[in-house]
Amino acid sequence: MKPRRIRLSIALAGAVAMLATVVPAAPAQAANAVFRAGTLNIYNGLTHAQFLADLQLITSKADLVGLNEVNARKDFLIDWAQNNGWWFYAPAPSQAENEALLARKSMFDVLDRGSDFVCDTNGPDEVPPARYNNWVKYRHKASGRVVFHLNFHANASIEENGRPVDIPRTQCAEQQFQAIKSLAARKKDEGQVIVSGDLNVDFSADRAVGYANFPWRVFEANQLPNLRSVYNLFGERGTGTHGNRHIDYIYFWKRVEDHQLMWMTDYGLVVNTNSDHRGVVADFAIDIA
Repeated sequence: MKPRRIRLSIALAGAVAMLATVVPAAPAQAANAVFRAGTLNIYNGLTHAQFLADLQLITSKADLVGLNEVNARKDFLIDWAQNNGWWFYAPAPSQAENEALLARKSMFDVLDRGSDFVCDTNGPDEVPPARYNNWVKYRHKASGRVVFHLNFHANASIEENGRPVDIPRTQCAEQQFQAIKSLAARKKDEGQVIVSGDLNVDFSADRAVGYANFPWRVFEANQLPNLRSVYNLFGERGTGTHGNRHIDYIYFWKRVEDHQLMWMTDYGLVVNTNSDHRGVVADFAIDIA
């Protein structure tokens, strides 16, 4: 006869084995898929070789890319994207074509896209040009989730040490920030939302001053759900994205924890660019549908 201790061990092992067949395993963290989103304002005065080097640099580090100041390169970008496995979107008119969006075809399908006119403080041939918010709705293949990418470029010379400069282009930028916030809020009901662009407002100065119509107050100083930037979540890195100012941003729509399906997990600056801007690349994890 077997000792009582051995019989109990055998019975317990059998019970555990049976339980494992009827109780589903807890979801594994590996159920999340990952990708990267990047942004770079490529100075429009670069030579073709310099432009191409910056384009190859940012697209080597990200799977979704927002570009600024590229309307003069549209024909080249269409061909480059077609030949290198990328989706490309930069709609007419020429002012909207400045804010291009790229996505790696191996990782994303295009579901929809659009462009919203925001404001124009000058005639069509004046500087700054009219402002547009461009967007693309993608399906992320690995997760099955819908991901929106919104890309824009706010007017320059609108801020001094976090305080607004009282000129018409500042009012146009303030209008654009509100429009991006509203666009992101609408799109978040259909999927996950990422926003990129050159905002021409320094993060640390904006946070310190807290002007009501600038990005910190419009996007980040509010309760969730709302937009959150790489700098808010992980701090400012490097010396800046334009000189010593952090003015190029990647945001995502951060929900309350119980409803969050996509997370920004880290970011880095893209240095050694030919442009007068450094790029930003953010890491994302997204729950598989």
